Amino acid sequence: MKSPSTLIALTALCQSASTLAFAPSSTGERASRTRCEASRRDFLSTAVATAGIAASSATLLTPLPGAAKGLGEGGLPDGAAQFSRVIKVKAQLKSVAKRVAEQPDDITKEEWDKIDDFLRTVYSAGNDMKVISKGIFDPSKKEKADEDIKLLQKVVQAAQKPVAQKDVKGFSAIASKADGLFDDFLDQLRDVPDE
Repeated sequence: MKSPSTLIALTALCQSASTLAFAPSSTGERASRTRCEASRRDFLSTAVATAGIAASSATLLTPLPGAAKGLGEGGLPDGAAQFSRVIKVKAQLKSVAKRVAEQPDDITKEEWDKIDDFLRTVYSAGNDMKVISKGIFDPSKKEKADEDIKLLQKVVQAAQKPVAQKDVKGFSAIASKADGLFDDFLDQLRDVPDE
């Protein structure tokens, strides 16, 4: 295949030769015109072939919508994606609570700000939990799950005060309560009877 600079040069040469098409010519000019016409044919056939290959490869190499993203990149279907996010947020909450409880003196103002931002993530996990709870068919379990979601979001809002005051004990108590609400919500999803 010819390089783009070669194709540009050939195109320019062909354009200058076409302006001489009606001028009196000698045999040397006719020969260059013939070479230029052959170059145009080569250029056009190469361009058409390249466009065809590009179109077919784009069609073949385009991933399917479900396979477009991997597991960790949000490529899960609705319901499973929300469940995955809830589980991740629950694990992160435990990690943050552990860090605050074990090393309270090492936490800087920037880390407290990040914890405050993380509380927004925990709050939005409540919205994911609402989507998940639509799959609960037992009315009593669904009602309990909805209560857990509302209470979790209220608890997270209440956690902003101890975070703003850098109150380790207050945040730890609220994080523990939120973790219990996550556990209780996940218990409502179980549909296997206890033995």
